[in-house]
Amino acid sequence: MRIPIYSYGLLCAALLFISIGHKLTSAEKPNVVLIYIDDLGYGDIGCYDCEDIPTPHIDRLAKEGIRFTASYITNPPCCPSRCALMMGQYGQRFGKYGMSRGLPIPEDRPTLAKFMGKNGYVTGQIGKWDVGSKVQGPLQVGFDEVAQKPPKKKGSKYFCTNKEGKTQWLTDYDGDNIVTFIERHKAEPFFLYWSPEAVHSKNDEAPPSLTKRTTAKGKRSKLAGAIVSVDDQVGKLTKALSKHGLRKNTLVIFSSDNGANVGEEGSSAPYRGGKGNGTQQEGWVRVPTIFSMPGVVPKGKDYHRQIANFDFYSTIASVAGLPIPKHCDG
Repeated sequence: MRIPIYSYGLLCAALLFISIGHKLTSAEKPNVVLIYIDDLGYGDIGCYDCEDIPTPHIDRLAKEGIRFTASYITNPPCCPSRCALMMGQYGQRFGKYGMSRGLPIPEDRPTLAKFMGKNGYVTGQIGKWDVGSKVQGPLQVGFDEVAQKPPKKKGSKYFCTNKEGKTQWLTDYDGDNIVTFIERHKAEPFFLYWSPEAVHSKNDEAPPSLTKRTTAKGKRSKLAGAIVSVDDQVGKLTKALSKHGLRKNTLVIFSSDNGANVGEEGSSAPYRGGKGNGTQQEGWVRVPTIFSMPGVVPKGKDYHRQIANFDFYSTIASVAGLPIPKHCDG
């Protein structure tokens, strides 16, 4: 099989899975959870050498899998990055130049969700969308289930009213939806895409219950609190998977849609720049990326070759034992 050099790093893990694929039955198809954080910087989680924000659950993903040190988004910022992710292509291949928010994604080739759905997977989406035109919501492009957006507390971005009528931090609400999705579909193969609004600015509402768990100072402490909440939800995810004996049969991909927001004092260290000031520098496009699947993906390894977010589509297809669609650039 011909493997482009830029996607070899991801496909090496997929090929490990394919090599044992003949031992699996159709009922044992691997699950896939794709986590895509908004504006999470390369230097803002523990396993990428951050010292003031504790992220034990994300760090554990890295310890149980592969940490990529040269992972890039192909089309910054958020909207084109997400479109490239869902299509498995450079955005320019379907007219996506710059932000182009509202520009439709193509319908003559399957999104990642539609591809997985046609191949026996239950597909779910939780959180931010920001892909395609207004009429191309997640349900219209291949997702079977989409978490209902809760009503926001008046004047708030990150506090919402949950199903019990109580005020809840939005990222925490997402985590509860992750758990219930797994509970509903634990007996069938699933593909879950979680892309929280966190840690997109502004994070000034982050409560002391989150910020005090960090040693970050000043304005950065608010961003740090939001990142801690993201880590909490990763903990809920792995706990739910383990509870149902699914952790070893689930590929978890963790990444970001672009680099840190420097206006929020986010860090892309050791690289310069990020979202806002320094968008022409490395920190805007190099992002943290982790692949974790205990017993299948190598444990506690770093991979230093270049990869890109459109590789995820191809790798997920390979891990599921499916041929990579011809339209994919990965």
